[in-house]
Amino acid sequence: MSLPQIIILNGCSSAGKTSIARALQELLPQQFLHFSLDTLLDGLPRSDLAQLQSGAAVQRSGHDFAQLVRAYHYALPGLLQAGCQLIIDNAWCERAEKRELLTELAGYRVLLVGVHCDLAELNRREQLRRNRPAGLAAWELTRVHQEISYDLEINTEGISPEDNAKLIYKHIQDGCILNGAIDTLAHLNMLG
Repeated sequence: MSLPQIIILNGCSSAGKTSIARALQELLPQQFLHFSLDTLLDGLPRSDLAQLQSGAAVQRSGHDFAQLVRAYHYALPGLLQAGCQLIIDNAWCERAEKRELLTELAGYRVLLVGVHCDLAELNRREQLRRNRPAGLAAWELTRVHQEISYDLEINTEGISPEDNAKLIYKHIQDGCILNGAIDTLAHLNMLG
């Protein structure tokens, strides 16, 4: 079985990506580092993070959300070059972000997973979390899965993170991963 070097979980906020990533880490026969955009955001000053989570603009100069996303993308090849295998998750909503991510990962074995969830369930989870702006998942839902092709798509409504992790692992065991630059760039071609 050939493992991917990087597993991408793309879906709305509150879709369950982090829970799936943690369950998948326990299934994989080799160590995978879970490195989400939230990992980077946790490095922000607490006051700035609280403002982001409430939906307010960060008042402190020098904190540009797009810049943080770029930094996240640029960090991924460094982690991969150091020999880390990665599970990453985010809600990539903008065409430019998707293009940048896939460009940075060209040449690596990638498994791109679309994580879906019904809007009513996303709203329910978002209210329970209380660390995301109200309506964020609804805004992302119309954008996150546009203009991108997946190797595997899963739904988290009524399916446990552990069962979804098993679906992803079975997909890997069946040999359904991308094999480097040519296939990764095929995902880019979907973005024009």
